[in-house]
Amino acid sequence: MLRFFPFIPAVCARRVSRSFGRVPVPPDPGLLRRLAWLAALFAALVAGTAWAADPAPAVYVWQRQWTPALRAALADSRDLFGEVRVLVAQAGHGGRWLETQADPSAFSGDRRERIAVIRYDGTGAPPEAAALGPYLDRLLARWRAEGMPFGGVEIDYDCATAQLSAYAARLRELREALPAPLRLSATALPAWLDASELDAVLDALDEAVLQVHAVQQPERGLFDAATAERWARAFAVRTRKPFRIALPAYGARLHLDGDGAVLAVESEMRLDAADRAGTREVVAEPDAVVGFLARLAREAPAHWRGVVWFRLPVAGDRRAWTLAALREVIAGEVPQWRFETTLRAQPGGVFDVAIRNRGGIAAPAPALHLTGGHCAAYDGVGDWRVRRRGDVLRFESAPGRLIAPGSERAVGWLRCAQAPHAMIEPTQGSDGK
Repeated sequence: MLRFFPFIPAVCARRVSRSFGRVPVPPDPGLLRRLAWLAALFAALVAGTAWAADPAPAVYVWQRQWTPALRAALADSRDLFGEVRVLVAQAGHGGRWLETQADPSAFSGDRRERIAVIRYDGTGAPPEAAALGPYLDRLLARWRAEGMPFGGVEIDYDCATAQLSAYAARLRELREALPAPLRLSATALPAWLDASELDAVLDALDEAVLQVHAVQQPERGLFDAATAERWARAFAVRTRKPFRIALPAYGARLHLDGDGAVLAVESEMRLDAADRAGTREVVAEPDAVVGFLARLAREAPAHWRGVVWFRLPVAGDRRAWTLAALREVIAGEVPQWRFETTLRAQPGGVFDVAIRNRGGIAAPAPALHLTGGHCAAYDGVGDWRVRRRGDVLRFESAPGRLIAPGSERAVGWLRCAQAPHAMIEPTQGSDGK
């Protein structure tokens, strides 16, 4: 299940990702990294420009299946993230625990701090310490016995605003039940900002995470930088505790009804699209995220400690940014879309046309121009359509279709006297070939 749901201000802000963090304190490397970050931040403040990278950003590992690709991503990201927040279980109906395949052995030799994340369904009642406590004791003891202890626990619960008072009471009980060295954190939702009960929730925690990406309106996408900044600064006024901000590094497909309302959100898990009127792809735009971080760096909110990224990029994840793209964003750079076209010759003068995304992020399918082939017949495949003007054939996809990083999409076919020249129509953020 993806951490991303329609945002419903009046009741329960359901979101997409999770967040929290505390930086590990390795000896000299950590000190040097902090000094470098402070120097970069000072330079950014003086220059009034780029985002100075978080000294030890955190990341969520939200995958249920711990595949070889996920293990490789954990190893490849050791230099990038100082903390890993691991989804270990979700509370199911009837008191059942649905555990992920989170494996302590995957962290062998990994000195990063780990936080155990417990997910609760936002449609249910607030979690009870009496039920959660014994389960957490067994879970934490198992990881500790394998030499991979957790440094804290995060509760991920999309609480309805009307239940915040009860939620605060349950969090206080859980804080009292946890051993003192373990930090207790929880996700905070923008829908709570005007609720007086938010104070009690924050008082029960050691730290909080503000979720600033959600689907409020499909046409506004997954992340709106201006809205996120407004939420972040408003939250800083409300809290006296350290907090991180959860930021998206992925895209999703929205399943819509006939009126355009969101019925379901699909990301790392495929959903059945039956009885749904249509779909719309949304993605977190890297330039918006980089700009958001730059503004916060120039005028940091009180108590803000950095970012937790959702989610760890893993090879084969159709909608997540690549690890290379996320590295660029963390460094304050905007990854470019890079498309390439392929013409595959077939018998009889036929050419199959395809387009590949060579960049590090999912990107809208660009239009493709083909000229000079003296083509007598042509057609698009799937949702691609062709328009002809003189000797120019323009292939275009339905709006909102994304091409995942590293993937290829069939565009159409042509019957031509010779191979035509292909050109990708320039789009914002693209580097087409």
